[in-house]
Amino acid sequence: MYKLLIVDDEQIEREGMAHFIQWDKYDIQLCGTAWNGADALGKIQKDVPDIVLTDIKMPVMNGIELIQKLSETYRNIVVVVLSGYGEYEFTSQAMEYGIRHYILKPCDEDKIVAVMNDAKKEVDKRRE
Repeated sequence: MYKLLIVDDEQIEREGMAHFIQWDKYDIQLCGTAWNGADALGKIQKDVPDIVLTDIKMPVMNGIELIQKLSETYRNIVVVVLSGYGEYEFTSQAMEYGIRHYILKPCDEDKIVAVMNDAKKEVDKRRE
């Protein structure tokens, strides 16, 4: 079972992904949600997830800052970026930190699950 943390400042997006996708069906345990990068870091320190699904544009600490901190401290966490169409410059910054998985908003369960399956493969590679 892979542990997932969802980070998004939009409550409807965060709760929608948390509650409407049956994560256990995909061998994923939702270990929590956070509304920004700072909130996420606190939760990551308590319960280190395998995968972090994060938005980019958020208050307090944005997704790029979160990715940077995770790349320094939690190298085994696979980060999946959730981005709107107009935020390519942020997504390209994330890729500079080695992010290979991203989902463009709006998205559906099938797209999220497909990217999560790729992220799980990367988790397995990092565990070896």
